[in-house]
Amino acid sequence: MLSLLEVNISVSTASEEQPGVVIPRAASRASGGTQVIILGIDTAGRSGSVALVDETQVLASFYLRQAPTFSSHLMRLVDVVCAQAGCRIDDLDGFAVSLGPGGFTSLRVALATAQGLAMATGKPLVGCSTFEALVAFTAGWNGTVCAVLEARRGEVYVAFYCRQGATVRETRSGMVTTPGALCTLVTERTLFVGSGVRTYGALLAATLGAQAVCLESVLEGELAAGVARLGQASLCGASPAARLPLKPLYIRAADARLPRHPMTVAEPSLPLGTTAPGG
Repeated sequence: MLSLLEVNISVSTASEEQPGVVIPRAASRASGGTQVIILGIDTAGRSGSVALVDETQVLASFYLRQAPTFSSHLMRLVDVVCAQAGCRIDDLDGFAVSLGPGGFTSLRVALATAQGLAMATGKPLVGCSTFEALVAFTAGWNGTVCAVLEARRGEVYVAFYCRQGATVRETRSGMVTTPGALCTLVTERTLFVGSGVRTYGALLAATLGAQAVCLESVLEGELAAGVARLGQASLCGASPAARLPLKPLYIRAADARLPRHPMTVAEPSLPLGTTAPGG
């Protein structure tokens, strides 16, 4: 996983009345210079997003409030952000992808798409967890941060971090639990961030009182920008040999499983009027 560095990302507040596709911001690519432009992809949540960032700003970001089948739309989103930023895929310096936790299919689609882009362009690819992308939005907070993601079934994905200035370290690795059980893990004033805050923020505040500080301003569609920022920091600071192979972070087992007992295979049928040998 990536080591977190302090990043500053301005969070746009798209109108709640605007359905479907939202493009929060776009800026033309400056001519010349030595920009390092990274494409970030996030499909871990219920909405998918892609974003282009350089060293100083988010050039373009695009997300869908109600995510369609990612396999048929993700490359279209990539084309849109590149067009909005006035660049081509070949102009990019690298790619970053969120590894989850999240939906099994959507995570695999995002990773496969990012790997395909990296292979086609010869540019590097790095990954980070959705937890890390969320914590990237908490610059200015010192203390415990809990990244909390809605996991459905009345559960949440959570991970704990300690942040002191630009230094962030994981103190409790990702897990799936219930909101009530999560409250029992909190022993000090904690900043909660992520989609789980929108769903369970009231419960956290009622149970934990002053120990719970809920940050609700991070939109799920903004995560691709956080992923891209972390990717930029990693690509600028790590050698290619130090990058580990990427694999999705599922945490929870798949819903679809192989049967526990061997399946009975039906005998092949014989043509009418014939009998099995020895019969």
